[in-house]
Amino acid sequence: MVLRNDRGIQYSLAFSSLTSVDLSSTDATFKEPVQLYIGKTGDVKVDTPESTGVVLKNVPLGILPVIVTKVYKTGTAAGEIIALR
Repeated sequence: MVLRNDRGIQYSLAFSSLTSVDLSSTDATFKEPVQLYIGKTGDVKVDTPESTGVVLKNVPLGILPVIVTKVYKTGTAAGEIIALR
């Protein structure tokens, strides 16, 4: 199922692209917005289409229900993160 938010950005409840998020050397920036799967709990610092540098505290395992355009290396303690699109 494909949905659009109020700004016309398309997103899906089913994902066809899965990419490991590598924060070992730099921030992860995405050409198109993604959602995240968190495999190891912790804080996650992200940008969204409308917000910058937001720290989500103690994010649990599972799919983070936020549309994300960037994950910061500094400020992110969660691990085993997968970008879902």
